[in-house]
Amino acid sequence: MGMWVFGYGSLLWNPGFDYAEKRLACLHGYHRSFCMRSIHHRGTIEEPGLVLALDQQEGASCQGVAFRVEYLGAIKLGE
Repeated sequence: MGMWVFGYGSLLWNPGFDYAEKRLACLHGYHRSFCMRSIHHRGTIEEPGLVLALDQQEGASCQGVAFRVEYLGAIKLGE
């Protein structure tokens, strides 16, 4: 069976993990927002940059892809 991983943004074209199946998906109650600070690829330790993440908002939705990951892949994904 496995588990499902919701992907948006760069995960749409480069998930970075093996998956058994993918489907178009809509995540209700969340929207993409520049709400996460990061030192990876954007900014520095002193001045973290803003990157897109999911932010909870009533009535919002985010379009993406759901990836089905088999249990063995899910274990590797969590390492």
